[in-house]
Amino acid sequence: MTDTTITRPTPRSTTEPLRISRLRVPTDDELSPSVSRFFEATEKQTGFVPNWLRGFALDEGHFERLNAYLFPLLQGAPDVDTSITRREREILATVVSVRNGCSYCHALHVHELGQFLDDGWLAHRIALDHREVPELSEREHALIELAFALTDLTGEISDATIEQLRDLGLSDVDIYEAVQIVAALNATNRISLALGLLPDPEIFDGDHTG
Repeated sequence: MTDTTITRPTPRSTTEPLRISRLRVPTDDELSPSVSRFFEATEKQTGFVPNWLRGFALDEGHFERLNAYLFPLLQGAPDVDTSITRREREILATVVSVRNGCSYCHALHVHELGQFLDDGWLAHRIALDHREVPELSEREHALIELAFALTDLTGEISDATIEQLRDLGLSDVDIYEAVQIVAALNATNRISLALGLLPDPEIFDGDHTG
């Protein structure tokens, strides 16, 4: 059987080997210089290297192509003239991950949304049911409903769906950006589900603030 374990620190042990993926996970000495630098920058910024990065790094080409597409969508890109905010991007990433039943992405994105909002309670409430969260704007509720439609019932998106978003002030570029974000998250959720990624212990540890 292929070894898919890697030693990760936990509050209980610093040596217990954990299986983080159904597929082989590259060791640090197998990583290319560019991926190693990416991991080092991530660890410097967040305090750890998330399991999804380790698992996705199995193939460097796929890893770099996916990240080049994904990160500008999650963080925003200066060359895209859109009003979609970082808060809205984090919300979309969270609700799509929860909708898909991806335990890894659910845990990670609720954690990241809580950090961004500086309110973990609000992040968990958004993940549970956005309709019961009055702190969200009408526009944010509509974007979440778009995300659910794209995830569950893509064929039922209609002209009326788009017109509602326009009525809330979103431009066509905004709507296109939101669609791209949701589509990308659906893809990464499905990859993570197939790999069976183990949620990172660090996101449940209050000592890791990111």
